Amino acid sequence: MKIKIIIDTNCWISFILSKYSGNFPDFFNDNRIKFYFSYLLLNEIHNTLEYGRSKKRFNEENYRQFISFVDHSAAVIESTSVVNACRDPKDNFLLALAKDAGADYLITRDGDLLVLEKFENTVILTLSQFTEYIKPAI
Repeated sequence: MKIKIIIDTNCWISFILSKYSGNFPDFFNDNRIKFYFSYLLLNEIHNTLEYGRSKKRFNEENYRQFISFVDHSAAVIESTSVVNACRDPKDNFLLALAKDAGADYLITRDGDLLVLEKFENTVILTLSQFTEYIKPAI
């Protein structure tokens, strides 16, 4: 059974805007892991990249790598659940995606999500926490 993961917008934006062109962490290539996106998540990433300050730092190579990853290695699903569990209502769509995807993990840097620690069956943690947490499993 695959480990199901959702990565929040803030992590993707950090990668795309990084001045360093590079590869994803090793676990991105592990065939025991499946990454999930919703159309709302993809739209939020796109809209964030349209901000003026984002355009100035845009790393074309990292963006191409992200798009290729979404096209070839990720599942994009329609999220239909309605969730009101986060203190910041704008983040509830990620919890809805976690619910609809049956995600095991939600990776984020957002304090409004991290404070929850868990939503239904989804553990919410940072990327560094996840890499330490998952090492024994993969």
